[in-house]
Amino acid sequence: MIRQEEIREGEYLPSERELMAFFGVGRPSVREALSSLRHKGLIRYNKGEKASVCRPSPETIINGLSGIVKDFLSTADGIKDFERLRIFFETNLVRYAAKNATPEDIHRLEKVLSIHHNSLRTPEVYAQYDIEFHSILADIPDNKVLKTIHSAFSEWLIMAKPLEKNKMTYENNKKTHQQHIEILTAIKEHDCDKAEQLMYNHLYKRIEAS
Repeated sequence: MIRQEEIREGEYLPSERELMAFFGVGRPSVREALSSLRHKGLIRYNKGEKASVCRPSPETIINGLSGIVKDFLSTADGIKDFERLRIFFETNLVRYAAKNATPEDIHRLEKVLSIHHNSLRTPEVYAQYDIEFHSILADIPDNKVLKTIHSAFSEWLIMAKPLEKNKMTYENNKKTHQQHIEILTAIKEHDCDKAEQLMYNHLYKRIEAS
C-alpha cells in the first residue's frame, strides 16, 4: 500500500482494528508489521496515535545497516576492506573538493587546520579535528546522503579501531597534519590529480601502520 502510493506521505494508515480486518490477521501480527515499518523509516507514530506514512531518511537507512556492518568489522580482514573502501570514497571526495570548493569551504578547512596545529600534543583534541577535516570535505558536495554515509563510515571505523594514544605521538601527529596541509594546498590550486594522490597516500599509510 505504501510502496504503491495507495497511501501517500503524510497520510494516516488505517487503525489497527481496520488493518486486522483487511489482512485477516491478529493484533500481534499487525503490531509487529507496524514496528518493522517504523524501523525501516516508512511510518512514524507515538503510543495512542495512528501511524502516518513518511519517507525514510538517510540516517534511518544507515542505521538499518549498522548491525551487519558491526559484524563485518569484527574481523581484521573486514576492517581492512572497509579502510580500502574509505580510500575509494575519500579520494573521490577530495577530487570533487579540488574542482568545486568555494572560498568559504577553503576558509573552513584552513580554520580547522589552524586549530589542528595547536593540538598536536593533545591526542583526544587532535583526533577530533583530524576527523573534522575529513568531515568538511564531505560537506562540500552538499549531498545529505553522501554526508550521512561518510559520518557512518567514520563512526564504524572508530568503533572498530579505537584511539591508540601510544601511536599519537607529537611526531606522528605532526606528519599527519603536514599531509593535511599538502592536501589543502592541492585543493586551493584546483589540482584534482594531486589532491587525489595525496589523499590516497595519506590514508594508505594508516592501513600499513595498523
